[in-house]
Amino acid sequence: MSFLSRLLDRIRPKFEEGDHRIATRVNAPVLMVEMGGLQHRARDWSVGGACVSGFAGDIAVGDILSGAMNWASSPERKLPFTAEVMRVENGGVIALRWLDLPLDILHEMENRYG
Repeated sequence: MSFLSRLLDRIRPKFEEGDHRIATRVNAPVLMVEMGGLQHRARDWSVGGACVSGFAGDIAVGDILSGAMNWASSPERKLPFTAEVMRVENGGVIALRWLDLPLDILHEMENRYG
């Protein structure tokens, strides 16, 4: 079964149940997201995006960010990403939608919670 067909099999029931998220969010293993030289722990993440706490900076919905990510258990292995800001909340909480991720991190994300 291809990656795309497995993803579609996972998405289809969510829409039937009324959950409009494309992918299930999880918080383990811990995903670290580095932007502007600062590390942030993702509150939750999925193959579609992540919610990050503690972001300090001038940012708006629709902004495009780039940085690096890694599993907390592998701090030396940083992988690049590009994401769109989907939501900004008080306290530096931002929701990101991945626009560009390396294929190997997508496979790891799918295998770690799927």
